[in-house]
Amino acid sequence: MNALRLLITAGAAFYIAIFLVQVVQDGSLAGQALAGVVLLAVVAALTWMHDELALKRYETALLWVMVLGFLTYAAANAAGVLA
Repeated sequence: MNALRLLITAGAAFYIAIFLVQVVQDGSLAGQALAGVVLLAVVAALTWMHDELALKRYETALLWVMVLGFLTYAAANAAGVLA
């Protein structure tokens, strides 16, 4: 499991670097990049937890946040709020 944790952490660091490069290229993406960095940091931090019950709860909560986020995006897009 230790190699998997390191790979997830390395992947998160790689994508955080990509977010930062995108912000340097286009400053208007700062809010989106910040949200991406926070989510990646949370997901990477979850892999380092040792309490299995807390990990399960946090993973479930994060999964529902993502599902509800996609649902909200789809509803806003269907309603014409987003172009």
